[in-house]
Amino acid sequence: MVWYFSLGVGQIIKFGMRFKIFLFLLFFVSLFFIRFKVLGQSVLRPCHTGDLWGYCDLNETIVIKQEYQKAYPFIGSIAPVVRDDGYWWFINKKGHVMFNTRRWSDQTPLESVNGLFKVQYFDPVFANVTEYYNKAGLPVKVDSVFIKNDTIPYRIFNFGEALKLANSKTGTPYGVDGMNCSGFVRFIFKPFGIEMPYYASEIGAKGREISEEEIQPGDLVFFSGQYKNNQDVNHVGFVVSKIGSDFEFIHASSSQGVVVSKSSNPYFKGRFLFARRVFG
Repeated sequence: MVWYFSLGVGQIIKFGMRFKIFLFLLFFVSLFFIRFKVLGQSVLRPCHTGDLWGYCDLNETIVIKQEYQKAYPFIGSIAPVVRDDGYWWFINKKGHVMFNTRRWSDQTPLESVNGLFKVQYFDPVFANVTEYYNKAGLPVKVDSVFIKNDTIPYRIFNFGEALKLANSKTGTPYGVDGMNCSGFVRFIFKPFGIEMPYYASEIGAKGREISEEEIQPGDLVFFSGQYKNNQDVNHVGFVVSKIGSDFEFIHASSSQGVVVSKSSNPYFKGRFLFARRVFG
């Protein structure tokens, strides 16, 4: 009786060990297939329908809409594409447009040098402009051409620092030190290598448009002018805080100078047009 009972316990222990091994192997096999599936979805390659190009994953699923004239493979997290305007641009893996290289489609795509992409062009107001972007496609400020570890040191947008700059102009009368609405935004972003155009309407084309729900500190918000039914961009502000669906923004007001206002203010609520993100 004792012998049979001992044999039964031994079989149970042996079965338990085998079951644990089975579960262990099952876990790693499942992990492998999940990893393979995720990898297939994260690796993007150019694909096209007719003359329009976009990006598909390894499962042939279209991930980035086929709307470009040309599309080259991703270089890390960004890829060069030709848009309808005939220029080479860089986009990220979410399909967000990062920056315009100012190169035409018949030229070769821009390549990075010492870790940065250097974009040069002529602006009718600011003359010769030079911009730098890192390998994530984000605008940066190059403070020195000294090369360290095969890269050029740079400074990237930091909201805390930008907010200090913005607050330093609080109370400045409109027009003083170039503090109109667009001049104020240029003042905030220039130290981070982000060159803003002269007019608010042109600034409204920088970066990418985001929904009102996506707004966060550091974004730009755009408004119409005196007549709220007019949909033309006439004013721009820099978001400093977000609480629920409302946000606060600092801007150069023609009547109050540099001041912080709330989106819930009826005047601005009725004139809000859209928001854009220029640093990510």
